[in-house]
Amino acid sequence: MEYILTAEEMKNCDEYTIRNFRVPSAVLMERAALKCVAAIMHDKFNLKRVLVVCGSGNNGGDGFAIARILHERKIKVDILLAGMPSHMGPETKMNYESCQSYGIPIRSSVKDDEYTLIIDAIFGIGLNRRLERDTAAFIDGINSFKENGAKIVSVDIPSGVNATTGEIMGAAIKADMTVTFAYYKKGLMLYPGIEYVGKLMLANIGITDESMAETKPSLKCLTKKDLSESGLLKRPDHSNKGTFGKVLIIAGSENMSGCALLAARSCFKTGAGMVRVVTHKNNKQLISEKLPEAIIDTYDDKLDRNKLAEAVKWADVTAIGPGIGKDSIAKELFEFAFFKAAGTLVIDADALSILKQYKVTLKKETGREIIITPHIGEFARFVDRDKKSVLEDIVGNTVEAAKTYNLTCVNKDSRTVIASKNGECYINTTGNNGMAVAGTGDCLFGIIAALLGRGLRPIDASVYGCYIHGYAGDLAAAKTGKSGMLASNLIDEIKTCLEAADE
Repeated sequence: MEYILTAEEMKNCDEYTIRNFRVPSAVLMERAALKCVAAIMHDKFNLKRVLVVCGSGNNGGDGFAIARILHERKIKVDILLAGMPSHMGPETKMNYESCQSYGIPIRSSVKDDEYTLIIDAIFGIGLNRRLERDTAAFIDGINSFKENGAKIVSVDIPSGVNATTGEIMGAAIKADMTVTFAYYKKGLMLYPGIEYVGKLMLANIGITDESMAETKPSLKCLTKKDLSESGLLKRPDHSNKGTFGKVLIIAGSENMSGCALLAARSCFKTGAGMVRVVTHKNNKQLISEKLPEAIIDTYDDKLDRNKLAEAVKWADVTAIGPGIGKDSIAKELFEFAFFKAAGTLVIDADALSILKQYKVTLKKETGREIIITPHIGEFARFVDRDKKSVLEDIVGNTVEAAKTYNLTCVNKDSRTVIASKNGECYINTTGNNGMAVAGTGDCLFGIIAALLGRGLRPIDASVYGCYIHGYAGDLAAAKTGKSGMLASNLIDEIKTCLEAADE
């Protein structure tokens, strides 16, 4: 698990390390430069002719140190000065003067067809104002070097990206790779900033969690090793089907059979012990044929309330929403689940529209465990805001909703944000645009329900569920391509995602 920091949080970590652990700024700068060079070498960029574009701040100091290290390794390197020496701090000026002493060419202008690799060290994470027109044009000019085949590596953050919000401050470097230091930055993980990052590399330069002092950042993300190292997904040998939970899925109205099948199949594939489906009678044959392991209860023009009460009582986890519609039967199904379910409740899709009527109830009930999984449009409607304002601060809005309504919120977007009622917050980093297809949300719904059945806390089930969902989508895309990928392709890859946890 990795922390994700704002620009201010990262600045505080830097200062704490320098002040309290007596690690000089110049040492951190040298380590950052060495890590950048190592990453460039590892990815085998063409080093025939390198240009390092340096500003006058600490990011530029990293750039000067990189230029010197490349020069020491007999690589032909030039420096394009994008700042004023009079504005340089002591560490940056020291590295600038070192480059001068080595005779590394420092230029005020260059030709765009001379270089195979551009290293962007213009602005660091401290940029918090929109760029002036001339500066924005300069950055656009650097990007144009790519037209002649040059690659760009950004130091810590692509210049022009706001490190906290991901906003583009007038213009930004479009990097092929970004080497960021110590911790991920929030602006690198959110759109539109993430579109400028290229391949993201995290480099340890000696700033540790101890530098966070008494306050840990609230924003985090999972990594692949968490699947195996956390132990949360390991299946005990001494177990039976009851060990892994009884999940009730209420999904699928008269002409919506697929969502119930996809949710139930994903739930089984993620390791639920038993899955019971409540759906319209028209859907029974399909589910019986495609998923004979499932228990199926059906309804027609009216509900069998006794059977539904028994099903809700049977379940450890109740999950409701996909394809149930918004008619009177859907409302009755929802109210049964909402008021009668004893275990954790997962609410998605159509059920979210009905839930909106019970927002006052949610605010009052602090003891229940509820997860909602809206896409960004559903979330905006639920909190009575427009989609644009939600996206301007998707993290803040998700955290606020989770706390206000006493639930775990999975706010689904290109970068899904997950927040608990206690303020825990994660950004999911897996997934791809091939998953923008009908049915993938039903799969996530089933995955989360399965993890709850296996005993995970709501926030853990949501975070690991999103990671597995996106990871499975990435594996599916690698096999089928992103265009034309189906939700069923994703389900087929869930097993691979969980194999490491079972070792």
